[in-house]
Amino acid sequence: MVAASALLLPVQGNVQAQSDKIASQQTQGIQTSLQQQSTRAAIEVNSSVKQVIDRLANHKNIPGIIAAGMKNGERWAYASGEASIYDTRQVKADFHFRIGSVTKTFVATVILQLAEEGKLHLDDSVEKWLPGVVQGNGYDGSKITIRQLLNHTSGIANYTSVSFIRDSIVKNPYHGYTPEELVRKGLAEAPLFAPGTNWSYSNTNYILAGLIIKQVTGETYAEQIKKRIIEPLQLNETSIPLSSSYIPDQHARGYFKENGKFIDMTELNPSWGDAAGDMISTTADLNTFFSTLLGGKLLKAESLQQMLTGVDTPVGKYGLGIYETKLASGNSIWGHSGGIHGFATIAGGLVGGDHVLAMSTNILDNDMNEEQANLLEIFEEEFRSVSFK
Repeated sequence: MVAASALLLPVQGNVQAQSDKIASQQTQGIQTSLQQQSTRAAIEVNSSVKQVIDRLANHKNIPGIIAAGMKNGERWAYASGEASIYDTRQVKADFHFRIGSVTKTFVATVILQLAEEGKLHLDDSVEKWLPGVVQGNGYDGSKITIRQLLNHTSGIANYTSVSFIRDSIVKNPYHGYTPEELVRKGLAEAPLFAPGTNWSYSNTNYILAGLIIKQVTGETYAEQIKKRIIEPLQLNETSIPLSSSYIPDQHARGYFKENGKFIDMTELNPSWGDAAGDMISTTADLNTFFSTLLGGKLLKAESLQQMLTGVDTPVGKYGLGIYETKLASGNSIWGHSGGIHGFATIAGGLVGGDHVLAMSTNILDNDMNEEQANLLEIFEEEFRSVSFK
């Protein structure tokens, strides 16, 4: 595989001026949104939501659950269960946790902002920005677009296979990986289908998206997320650890369930997740992010519409780094789930950003199905009484 060029393409003056104007407008909108949120008082969690959380947290397979919601600027937070299976320390609503693939929504937001600024186009080929990287073994980067990376229609195989998770991450959690290594792992497998003809979730897509961000801007995806999202939104409890194995205090112990055993995976080198899933946050910060994003303060209306234009998948529609979940109440929730050793997370809300919810539990098993079903039950209860159109 040929390494990507380190050159940063020059930006024309008129494009840069437009970029500065867009950034200024977005900053003003974000500041207004944050001011409105900060003036609202905290509220009590709905009793029925509390009951669901307590019931799930008392389940033998779930140590603890933390959850927080925000509706019309008013926030509630609640935690139930244990921070460790070896003592009686309880989880707290302001704990930090690894958010896994919720990272993808941040990465996609940066890509869409770059598109707004004219620095790239969603239908640019991967080959244009990463020449020679996606070639061979049946792959042709000139036929794969950035859009297809973001909505998982590229056909590129997923590097996080079950064997990789079991044999590499669990057995050697402190080993570090470069994004180029992760891409090679994905490309070593045959293409799943011709680009744009089907859908299959692949973390390799977002490793490539992170590399494209670096090629376009000259900065890593982590630096761009910090500048464009974390700092403007004052997400002070959100971080991108890169190769650091530690989670900022306070936090629960995180467990990976395998063959019925709970393996403590709290400390690990998250570089294997990279732009596909290495971030750390809190429920409050995730609510601020999704409220601001879905409220149209991070992206222009046209860009947000593109983000929310989904392709059909076996479980609903997947947009650009975000997906739709249809609840029994009839509401459509847009957000993302994330599973990384030790933690399972879901965050999102209604389009418009007026009502959002974020949750995490300190357990993950191989397929995440049970954790996701449990957390979705809380979503169902929180949005049960919300009217929909």
